[in-house]
Amino acid sequence: MRKTNVARLDSKGRILIPAHVRKRFKVKNGTELILIPDHEKDELRMLPLVKGKSAKIRFVLTDLPDSLASIANILDMNNINIIASESRSLSKSLTEWDLVVDISQCNDGFENIKQKLISTNTIKSVEMFKV
Repeated sequence: MRKTNVARLDSKGRILIPAHVRKRFKVKNGTELILIPDHEKDELRMLPLVKGKSAKIRFVLTDLPDSLASIANILDMNNINIIASESRSLSKSLTEWDLVVDISQCNDGFENIKQKLISTNTIKSVEMFKV
C-alpha cells in the first residue's frame, strides 16, 4: 500500500521526512539524497544514496563519438546502474562525466571495474569512491 505524505519546508529550506519513510528507505542522519528535478512534469524526485550500495564516479575522457556509450556499456555488463549523470565539455577534445551509481548488484570488485574502465582508449582519468 502506498502512503502519501504532505511535508512542509521550514524557513531554512529543510524538509522533514516522516519516520516510516526514513525507516523503509534506510535514510539516517547524514544520508545524502539526490534531488532530480523533472521540469517537464514539474516534479522533484529524491533518491537516497545508501552507504555501501552507492558510489560516485568522475571521468575525464576524450570527446569522441560513442565515448560515453562505451563506458556505460562496461558499467551495464557489471550490473552497475546509473542513478544520475552530468557531463560537460572541458575543451574541444575533453569531456568530464560525473555519475552517481547503484553498485548493490555489482558482479565484480570495484577496483577490477576501475581497471576495465581505464583500459579503454578514451578515458584520461577516473575517480571512483563509495558513498
